Amino acid sequence: MITFISSPKPFKGITKENQYRAVRSWLLAGKNVEVILYGDSEGIVEAGKDLGVKVVDEINCSPSGIPYFGSIVKHAEDNGKYDLQVYLNCDILLSGILQAISRIDLPQFLLIGQRIDLSEKVFIDLNQNDWIKQLTSIVIEGKAKLHLPTGIDYFAFRRGMWQSVPPIIIGRGGYDNVLLAYCMMNRIPIVDATYDVIALHQFHGYDHMPSGIKGVIDGADAMHNLSHAGSTRSRTMVSDARYIIKNNLLLYCPCRGDRLRCLELKLRYEMGSAKLWLMLRMIWRLLQAFGITGLKEPSLSDILKVSFEKDQVSKSTI
Repeated sequence: MITFISSPKPFKGITKENQYRAVRSWLLAGKNVEVILYGDSEGIVEAGKDLGVKVVDEINCSPSGIPYFGSIVKHAEDNGKYDLQVYLNCDILLSGILQAISRIDLPQFLLIGQRIDLSEKVFIDLNQNDWIKQLTSIVIEGKAKLHLPTGIDYFAFRRGMWQSVPPIIIGRGGYDNVLLAYCMMNRIPIVDATYDVIALHQFHGYDHMPSGIKGVIDGADAMHNLSHAGSTRSRTMVSDARYIIKNNLLLYCPCRGDRLRCLELKLRYEMGSAKLWLMLRMIWRLLQAFGITGLKEPSLSDILKVSFEKDQVSKSTI
């Protein structure tokens, strides 16, 4: 029913534990689940055997050895079992993805959402019946927070959607912005599942990077990605989605109701009017500064309330 694809970091220390935990959460998504891990990171073959998932260690990579997104999705398009596919970072615990996708009646789409960042040494097992209660307690203790809509860690889509995607490098700055811009230019609807899909980002450091987090954000690979993202003045993000899924309902709510932002994106990606969208961007920023307009952010309490209510309904039908 669904194929998960990812390119993990080296399986060492806490990162190994995080990645094992993440993959196991994906395998809980439904009855027919396939997981394919890409790359030649340390321990990946052993992980594939331990977790019972496929490993593809030969994939087209950048000069720095990091796989290209296009190479991964092309392999999954040709060899994956299922039409529904999800590319995601290998430290993300995921719940509710299949239920959310089942609400989308569109020939093509990109499903994304904001993640929840867990603090260091905070662990949750989504296999436990009380995991929502656990997460609620962690939030109350201040050990989890909602990430900004600028960072995206999972992308769900139908097979064959990325035919002309630029040669972007996974896990480096700007690659998520390019994917959203690609959809906007090709008029592929973007769906925000922040309320209905719980994506938990497990804490990790950047010891696997010689230059640390700086190399991820503005290293050579990130600059390569940003060269395909266009202007950095207005990067695409989760809140730019055309639809929202909330309480199992697909709602038409472009840019979370921000009409100026909608017009800006239309001018930029559909009409290609650079001067007009930049002018509108300046107006939007000015109105933001005076508090007249701005992003409508969901709260963690709202997200957990939706998850709890859905969980109660699910248990009452068993």
